[in-house]
This record gives sequence, structure tokens and C-alpha cells, in this order.
Amino acid sequence: MSPWVGRMTLSVSTSHLRHTRFEQTLKQIQIGGRTYKDAIFRDGLGREAILRGWNVSGSTKLTESGFKPFRTQADTRSGLNDLRAKSGANVIRLLVAWEAIHPEPDRIDTVYLDDIAQQIQAATERGMHVLLDYHQDLYSRYLFNANSWHTGNGAPKWIISGGNYPAEYCGIICISWAQHNMTDEAVRRAFRNFWNNAPVNTATGIRRVQDSYIWQITEAMRYLRNRLPALVYDKVLGLDPFNEPVDGGMEGLSPREWDNRKLWPFYERVRQAMDAAGWADKLVFAEPLVFWNSTVGIFAPATGGRHLQTPPGSRFVFNTHFYDGGRQGTDLRAVNNGAYLTHFEEIREESRHWQSPPFVSEFGMIVGQKGHKDTNRIVKAIYEGMELTTYGHGKDRYADVYAPALSGTQWQWDRYYGQHQEPMNGNLSKIMVVADGWNNENYSVVRYEAGQSVYNVDRSNIERIYPRRAQGDTVQFHFNALVKDADGNVPLWAALRLDGKEWLRDHEFALLVWQGRKRDAPTEVFLPARFDPANTIAVTDMAIQDGLPIATAASQARNEILLMRDSGVANTSAAGYRVLVWDDQDSHEVPDSWHFLLLVPKLPGETVQPAVQAEWQRELKRLLVADRKSVVYLTGSMTDSGYPRN
Repeated sequence: MSPWVGRMTLSVSTSHLRHTRFEQTLKQIQIGGRTYKDAIFRDGLGREAILRGWNVSGSTKLTESGFKPFRTQADTRSGLNDLRAKSGANVIRLLVAWEAIHPEPDRIDTVYLDDIAQQIQAATERGMHVLLDYHQDLYSRYLFNANSWHTGNGAPKWIISGGNYPAEYCGIICISWAQHNMTDEAVRRAFRNFWNNAPVNTATGIRRVQDSYIWQITEAMRYLRNRLPALVYDKVLGLDPFNEPVDGGMEGLSPREWDNRKLWPFYERVRQAMDAAGWADKLVFAEPLVFWNSTVGIFAPATGGRHLQTPPGSRFVFNTHFYDGGRQGTDLRAVNNGAYLTHFEEIREESRHWQSPPFVSEFGMIVGQKGHKDTNRIVKAIYEGMELTTYGHGKDRYADVYAPALSGTQWQWDRYYGQHQEPMNGNLSKIMVVADGWNNENYSVVRYEAGQSVYNVDRSNIERIYPRRAQGDTVQFHFNALVKDADGNVPLWAALRLDGKEWLRDHEFALLVWQGRKRDAPTEVFLPARFDPANTIAVTDMAIQDGLPIATAASQARNEILLMRDSGVANTSAAGYRVLVWDDQDSHEVPDSWHFLLLVPKLPGETVQPAVQAEWQRELKRLLVADRKSVVYLTGSMTDSGYPRN
């Protein structure tokens, strides 16, 4: 333990930053007669890594922002400092724009890339990894005229003007901007041209669409590789090369054939381009066809998964999005406990087919919604799906004991929410001011008033406990956030059930379970600043600690629980905390022994007797560690039928 702790206090040494680099490996866990093989991220110290954060941000879609997440470097520093302090995010998905990088044939804009490089560096200096996302929606804003109902973002003007497109038309009834993907021939033809690598007439001669795209990716990645300092580049996860791919028309192919003949050859080209640009050690975050698991139904039918003939495996990430398109539309069902468990288990199973780690790079809900669209209930249910499953356990209300927590970035954190001045499609008589400033979207979880962030959703959906690293292989994690819905109610969806007794149903608590010990470096869990560590109980299989004093260095005690202020925040007093847990090798352990950390923030004035804490530890050791049984029990009204009354 001591050698790693000594390095932990350094801020810039190479040995300290080994844990910022990731490798992709397989973990294997046997539960109930089934062997699970899951691709995961490990840091340079061998610990399994969980990544949680935000999309930054939709402002990249806007001309007023210069197609950048932040308009100025001062905004970058203050915005990212606030994001890290409040949410403890260890990753951001940083949006960039094709039209900004590639304004003309055979030229990339290095001034724009310099600004992006500075924003990448600002994120890494604040303890966050960066996933670089080439963002498009409806392919390009140049497909739309000045009076269009909607707009797009993505392809530069010369790509569109060099092609042959009809006037955009969504239909007599246009439910939302996304409908253009299905009913607008201009948008659909643009996507087909991309996948078919159609020719484009330019002032410098004929170019092909996809060839040009791959060329600019290669040149932009090469430029950033040379521009970013080594310690910054180390914390770049990889590239999301095409946001939400749309087929634009299958052209006689089945979804399976389209995936293998159109989409994956493109991702292979991206992989080759990244290798050529010096990004061979970075991952391709490859998205499936956007409709692969659609909840919308007939309008946008799901095309399904398990299509790829050859699993991508290493050097690729199964990068998916999840939105409840049904409830954003006509689905009037209430969002109850377990609403999305089956959806996220499908994501886990698809990643197993790919043999690539899963990453949910977009999820969220329109803010300020009520009833069946209740924003806070939906976001709470999404996080529940990212952390729990009942896929293999039946419907007895116990979550599966093995439920690998998913990494992801929520949509979105917009520094300029409600303060936009965007002329839609260049039309100065249509200035978009409210919300996200783009196609009437309204997703940002924060707004800024007098320079201070104010939440648009319940605080408990933003300031969440989550594990950043596990000393072994994670088995299960769940944070029981007490989120207030639009009616002022707090859905109570989880409890611990230990030896027939139900505990903590009306408490926020977090339970992390992991198997084995890969290295001496500790398990790390983020504790938000809204919790008082002196009033927080930590229980592991080897220790109980009622109250977590802030420390600056480890005491070298065996199986230590340590709390430190989080790193990367300019004003340290505003930061959250890192709970560090060391599992030292003990005589009773074997290589696949299970370990746990239970964090229970007490209510104001609450006392939990030592005998109760000891009972929690005893029963968790018996049920989890020894018997490997689930202890997380789902409560309240369930969305799916078949669950017993509770």
C-alpha cells in the first residue's frame, strides 16, 4: 500500500498518472451456474474503472458559440470547475463540429482545433477524461432554408452545395425535429450519400463525401496529437466519430446487412485513420444505427442487435444512447420502479456480443416535465437501469447480485442555457433564446444566473455517489438516490433486505461489491459535497467507520477507509470527496473473494447504534461474501407486471 500512497500525493509525476491511462480487458465472474464475460475499462494500476459525466455541450451546434462547447477559455475554466465540483464527473463527452474543423476541401481549421485543445486541457486539469465527439443531427444545417421549422448541424456548406438535394420537407405533420430522419428526403439522401461515398463537386475538383470525412478526421487527430501535451493526451479516451448514425434508407438491405456492409466499413476506416494519426492507443466509440433499440415503435421501429458478423472486440467501445422516446411522445404510462431494467440489460448483452465495453454516451429527459414524462422520475429510472438488473433473477424484487454498472455521459451541461442568441438557419428574424437554443430542445440540467449554477432538475439526480475505481472486478453497484418528482413525492425504490429485515428504504445509500484484488491501489468512490462525511457511515467486510474525517495521507493501517477532498477543483472547499478503501491480503481470502463498501449518509440528528452497524456488516458478509446472494430489494410500484405486491 505504501508505495502507491506516496505517489498519490504527487500532481504531475508520470508514475502518478499511470492510472489515467485505460486498457480494455475482459473480466470473468461466475454466478448461479452462469459465467459472465464482460469487457471493461482498467486503469494503469489494474483497477476496473467506471466513468460518469456529462455531454459538454449542445452549444457546439450553434453558430453563436463558434461551434464550440465554450465561447471563451474563461467560460471553459469556470464551467468545468463547477461541473467537477458539483457532480464529481470523471469524464466529459466534448462535442466538436465537422463544419468548423473542415470549412473547405483539403483544409482544416487549426485555430478552431487550438481552442478545442485548450478546452480538452482544461477538462483534464480538473481530473476528467475526455471523449471527443463529432456531433451531427439531421446531417447539416445547410439542408434547411431560412424559414424552416427546424435546423441541423454537422456537414460543412461545401459538402451540401456540391451535391443534389430537394427542398427539405418533414411532412404535413411534423411531430419533432427527429422526424426528419424518417420522412425528409433531403436529410435521408444526405445520409445515403455519406454511406455510399457519393461524389461532390467542389471548386478544387471532385471529392467523395466519406473520403473527405476520413481525411479531415485523420488530419484533425494528427494535429491534436501534436498539439496536446503528453499528460493531457493520456486522458483522452478516444473518438466518437459519428453521433447517432441514421441509414437514410436501407436501399434493399436488411438492418443486419446494412450494419455489416455500410456502417462497420466506415468504423474500420476510422480505426485506420486514428492509427495513422498517432491515435492507435485510443478507442473508437462506435455507435450502432440510432434506431437499434428504439422505444418509439412503428414510427421509428427498432432494428435490433447481434448483427455484426465479426465482434469488434478490443479497440472499440459499444457506444449507445438511451432516451424514452415513447414517453416523450404518446406513451402515457407512469414511470415506476424498474422501468428501464430490461432496456439496459439489452445494452449489456449487446456489448457482450461485441466483446467491447459498453458506454451510454447520451441519456436524459426534457427538463420541467410532469406526469408520465416526469423528468426526475425518468432520470432516476435511467440511472437505476445503468446500475441494476433483474434479468437473471426473476421477478421476486431482488436485483441480480451480478449487475455490472454502466459508464456514461448524460445529455447535457450547457453553460449558456436560456441565454442564447442563435439565428436559426441564419435568419435574423428567428433568434433562438430559450432553453438549449437549438430546435426547441430543453435538456440542460443547469442554468447560470449571475455566474452561479442553478439546477433545472432535482439535486439528487446530479450530485450522485458513484465508484470511480474498484480494486478488483465490480460485481454490483447501486446508489439509492432520494429524488423528488414533479409532484413533490420521493419515490422509494430500493432497500437492503438482510435476514428478512428491511433497512434504509427511506435513506440514501450506496452499495459497491467487487471481486478479488488486482493491485494494491485502493477502491475509490465519489461522495458529493452535499453529504456531511462526519455524518456518514462506511461499512466494509473488514471495517466499520461512523464518521469520515478528512485526511491528507493514509495511516498505513490494514484495510483502511480514508476520506480526502476531491481533486481538480480550484476552490477545494467546494469539492466533493473521495472515499478510498484498501483491501489488504488477509489469510481467509482467496483470489476471487468478494468485498463490499456500504455508504450510509445519516439524516440530520440521526443516530445509528453500533449494534445495528455490526448487524449490517455481519449480514452482508454472510449473504454477499459467503453466499453470494442479492441484498438489494426493489420496493414500491413496479412498471412491469409479475412482481409481487409490496
